[in-house]
Amino acid sequence: MKKSVIAGVFIALSFTTCSAIANSLALSLANDDAGKFQPILNDIYGNKHENRDDYSQGLFLGYSHDISDSSQLSLHIAQDIYSPSGSNKRHNTAVTGDRALVHTLTLVLNGTPLPNDWIRYRLGTDIGVVGPDAGGQKVQNKAHEIIGAEKYHAWDDQIENRYGYTVKGMLSMTPSMDILGANVGLYPEVSAVTGNLFQYVAYGATIAIGNDKTFNSDNGFGLLAPRGLMAYVRYKRIQIQDFCRYGKTRCQSQLYSRRKNNTDETNNSIAKQNC
Repeated sequence: MKKSVIAGVFIALSFTTCSAIANSLALSLANDDAGKFQPILNDIYGNKHENRDDYSQGLFLGYSHDISDSSQLSLHIAQDIYSPSGSNKRHNTAVTGDRALVHTLTLVLNGTPLPNDWIRYRLGTDIGVVGPDAGGQKVQNKAHEIIGAEKYHAWDDQIENRYGYTVKGMLSMTPSMDILGANVGLYPEVSAVTGNLFQYVAYGATIAIGNDKTFNSDNGFGLLAPRGLMAYVRYKRIQIQDFCRYGKTRCQSQLYSRRKNNTDETNNSIAKQNC
């Protein structure tokens, strides 16, 4: 079985006051090619870097404000790059049957209104762009130049611009009880996302043991992944076939069939989150 390696830098900065109301700032950077350090990672993981999975690079900056112990407002900017698999990212044109290179830049707003002891629900929206306007080629080329990694040729055949949005919500029941002095909870949840790029529903559950009953997304038992438009889909284990499966020609035909044919077709996806 091939192992996927995402090598790079992860930086997390958290600034929290001692009161119940706190602010936090998070920054993370990931890259799939460690450049000069790649031989060391190959020895550690026992595989060559061209065997990596589709997630190529990501940049995330988020700010969260805790309104109360169970209510929060957060704003995130996420930049994610998904590349063709294996050595196909070195080709100038997309390979039939594989994903084309795609880059997303997204502004995310999440909030937790009116929580109570038994129910937590979060509402959010993503606004962003998929394609060259997201600036992925310049960002990745500069990052690879700094660390001495190769530049991918697949940018010559990336997905064309598509501006998109999502509206999303998650509802979770939060029953719990004290057992031998420890709080034990089982939290079933259901979420739904709709927008002009994809729609889906997901469900799952969280089992929590401990006395920290903070339910904010960046603290305690978080309910929503604090990432962008496409990364949220990846978090829910959905294959992003609309953008990535068939290469540029067929992919564009799928994405833009509504505009060219003046129809109202939508691409629906249903996914199940494994517990």
